[in-house]
Amino acid sequence: MLLTKPDRSTRRIVSVGMFDGVHEGHRALLRNLCDHAAALRLTPAAVTFRSHPRHIVKPCSRVAMLMSVADRVEKLSEYGVKDIILLDFDEHTRMMSARDFMKMLHDDYNVDAIVMGFNNRFGHDRPEGADAYRDIAGSLGIKLYTADEYHSEAAPAVSSSTVRQLLADCDVKKAAALLGHPYRLSGTVAHGKELGRTIGFPTANIEPCDNDSVIPGNGVYAVIVHLPDGSTRPGMLNIGHRPTVDSPYAPPSIEVNIFDYDADLYNKPVAVDFIAFMRHEQAFQSLEELKRQLSDDRDEARRLING
Repeated sequence: MLLTKPDRSTRRIVSVGMFDGVHEGHRALLRNLCDHAAALRLTPAAVTFRSHPRHIVKPCSRVAMLMSVADRVEKLSEYGVKDIILLDFDEHTRMMSARDFMKMLHDDYNVDAIVMGFNNRFGHDRPEGADAYRDIAGSLGIKLYTADEYHSEAAPAVSSSTVRQLLADCDVKKAAALLGHPYRLSGTVAHGKELGRTIGFPTANIEPCDNDSVIPGNGVYAVIVHLPDGSTRPGMLNIGHRPTVDSPYAPPSIEVNIFDYDADLYNKPVAVDFIAFMRHEQAFQSLEELKRQLSDDRDEARRLING
C-alpha cells in the first residue's frame, strides 16, 4: 500500500532510503527487513522520498535517477514490502534530527522497528555509527537492527552511484548485473527529422518521461522495446549527435529502430531495456556506408538479444 499521509493502521518495521534502482544491495536489505518482520510479526515497510535529498541539500548538484517514483514503488512491492511510505524531502525534513525523524515515524506510522543498511544515515545531525542510532531508537521504544554490507561478484561495491557510472560508461551489462534486471528508460515518441526512414531504418525519437532520468553514454545498443499494447520487440538504439546526417554539435537524441515493426507511435509511451552496448557513435563518409553499418548492427543486435 502506498502511504502519502500518516497511517497507524498496523504496526510496522521499516528501512529508510531512496532505493533508486532497487538494486541487488537494496534487495538484500529488503530480505533482511522481511525476515525481521516475520519474526516480530510486524508489517514490512519502506520509507522513501519523491525526489533525491541532494536536490534540496545541494540544489546545484542534481542526481540523475535510475527509476521513476512509480517504478520504485512497483519494484519495492515486488520484493516483499507491504507498505511504501512516500515522503517529501523538503526544508522541514532536512532540518529534522535523527531523533525527530524516528519519532515522526513512530508517532505517525506506528513504526516499532527499523532495519538500517550498513552505511545508512539520516537526520541533519547524522549520528556516527549504528550504536548511536540504536540508543536514540531505544529511547523512543523502537528496536533498531543493522544489515550487513552486500557483496557482489560483479563489482566491489553495489550502489546506485556505481550503477549510474556504469551506464555513463556504456557498460549496460554490468549495470544489469548489479540491478538484477536491464536498465529501463521510459519516454514518449516524438517527431524527429525522419531521416532513418529514407535509408530503410525508420526510428522512433524518444523523449524521456523524466528530465532527471539517467541517460546511458553515447553509442549504439541492442535493446528490447516495450510497446503501448504491452508487447515487446527487439531493436537497436542510438544515443548521440548523429554525425553522419547532422552536425556533430547538434543536441543529442535517443532514437530506436524497432525490428519488423512499423506502426504509428507518435505521442505514445514506450520503454526500452538496454541489453548490450555494441559500438560508439561514429561519422561515416556516405549514407551507403552508414546503411551497411546499420545492417551489421541489426544482425549483431539480434544475436545479442537472442543469446
